[in-house]
Amino acid sequence: MPPSPFHQVLLGQAQTLQAQGRWDEAANVYRQILAEDPRSAPALHLLGLLMIRQGQAEPGLELLRQSLEIPPTPPSAQENLAKALEQLGRKQEALAAYDRLVELAPNQINSYGHRSRVLESMARHDEALADIDKALTLKSDPGLLLNRGHLLLQLQRPADAVTAFDQAIAASQGQPHPLIHFNRGVAFTAMKRHEDALSSYDEAVRGKPDYGDAFVNRGRVLESLGRMDEALASFDRALQINPGAAIPRANRLALLARMGRKEEALAGLDAAITAEPANPMAWNNRGAVRNSLGELEPALADFDRAIALQPDFAQAHSNRAIVLQALGAFDESLAALDRVIALDPASTAPLDKSLVLLQLGRFAEGLALHETRPRPLPPGLDPAKAWAGLSQNVAGKSVLICSEGGLGDILMFSRYLIELSARGAKIVLAVPVGMVRLLRTLPVPFTFLLEEDSLDAVDFHTSMLSLPLMFGTRVETIPAPGPYLKAEPERTAQWRTRLGDHGFRITIAWQGRTDGTNDARRSFPVAALAPLAALPGVRLISLQKGGGSEQLDTLPAGMNVERLPDEFDADGAFLDTAAVMEACDLVITNDTSIVHLAGALGRPTWMALKSVSEWRWLLERTDSPWYPNMTLYRQPRFGDWESVFAAMASDLKARLARN
Repeated sequence: MPPSPFHQVLLGQAQTLQAQGRWDEAANVYRQILAEDPRSAPALHLLGLLMIRQGQAEPGLELLRQSLEIPPTPPSAQENLAKALEQLGRKQEALAAYDRLVELAPNQINSYGHRSRVLESMARHDEALADIDKALTLKSDPGLLLNRGHLLLQLQRPADAVTAFDQAIAASQGQPHPLIHFNRGVAFTAMKRHEDALSSYDEAVRGKPDYGDAFVNRGRVLESLGRMDEALASFDRALQINPGAAIPRANRLALLARMGRKEEALAGLDAAITAEPANPMAWNNRGAVRNSLGELEPALADFDRAIALQPDFAQAHSNRAIVLQALGAFDESLAALDRVIALDPASTAPLDKSLVLLQLGRFAEGLALHETRPRPLPPGLDPAKAWAGLSQNVAGKSVLICSEGGLGDILMFSRYLIELSARGAKIVLAVPVGMVRLLRTLPVPFTFLLEEDSLDAVDFHTSMLSLPLMFGTRVETIPAPGPYLKAEPERTAQWRTRLGDHGFRITIAWQGRTDGTNDARRSFPVAALAPLAALPGVRLISLQKGGGSEQLDTLPAGMNVERLPDEFDADGAFLDTAAVMEACDLVITNDTSIVHLAGALGRPTWMALKSVSEWRWLLERTDSPWYPNMTLYRQPRFGDWESVFAAMASDLKARLARN
């Protein structure tokens, strides 16, 4: 029954008083109405909401529930109850209230949008996405599409997220939406499409010039692209917007260290600690920069201090675990990562832990945990078709293998295609187009996925880096089929003629990516090869392209390295590289894609490894179960490349003497 005219007037007065902040007076008016009409649903409802705002949650919620027992039940009242429960952090009750709202208003967008938000907060991302999709069937809305993209990022589907963000931009009808462009940049960054990410962040700051977070992410992308000065300017702009922000300051100082401006970086970090000695973030930031500079023990001390100041500081525990791993303290590293997982289950700590376990040779645990990594898959793949491994028969079935990681990962794990083909699978590969020609030399039949190909016909799909898990790989069962890729015979003959057959020909590479601390530590200076170059009859032939090749301009006196022409590998990834390897006697390289090509070709290979190498090279071994043709030379201590190349020079001298 609707309120009487008199009560209608009183309700209006109470709402006016409430809007003016005169809450106690408003509450008294609501109670006056209820004294005369205890079943006044509007008064019960409004007084309940007011009491919740006044901190009286339980009696307020009870009044809201009483109001909903009086028919008819307006969806707005049910929505208010659900929102109140959500704001109070009572997620299960809020979810039940939103379920009831969906029953009352199945065609109301908010019913699904609000419920999706609660489901997301409970990490039930698939269900949250389903609600957003239902809302989008009712109305195409930029905000809903933005939420859809954000959920797809949570589900590690960045390609699908980009599609959602593009749809959100189109639905905005020309209106600037910096937040959409920002999230689009996050998705492209996850896909390592740094140029596209940069364009998205540029659009975000164009629409919102004081968008500090966008300038921070923009700086990180520029750093990944090697555009250091521009990255520094982007971090500086973020600090202009928010001078007290810790994240852009930490990024700026870390970048200064990478740019070789060590003293400037450490001075800034020291000043931050002096100003706020009880600030755990200041100690954590200095530890991160010291780690990037290879100062492991001082970095560990800084992280320990940060944790002493804030025991639940997940990032400091994570950084501490990384340094402990680099120091070879693996049990302590695992314990630190377990602590991170307990503090922040959504962190990358499970993935970091998987890498430590794999390094220790604990493949059963490590490979399973490695599945927590982000896996960018082609948009439109049906999650229900994910291949479960050897428990699912693939004979006569099409299996899509999606490339993942770097080019070295593709080269390394393509060996599993031989295993897959032996089980009767029809293999479909989704790899960078530049890799197609080389991969066609694999001794198995397969097709390449084209942009216009439909994914509906695929029976199963998996990622390249998931194949070791799918086949139940253990250290002792690593498939090592011998050479499984080939150089093109005609191209090899051309390079043999071009290089000549004089001397002992060694192809060399010394630097991989430089977009991270670990990548940089895997690289060595080309000048470190001088003891080998000094041996009579030895010819060093550079396979280095891009970053690192500038070192050839400043070689030590008397050291010679032959260069290959600029058009090298111009018509396909590694085609000339493979042919030159076949035409030479030995490959010497750091841990980069070159070593995987040499291994896949079966070429004699010596690899220089940092003291604690990447997981696939395990620990202490001088051989590799992945590549029988390979010898591993490890730093005896952190940063000691001199000992590595002294050992190589000694072994090479002995080998030359035998010849």
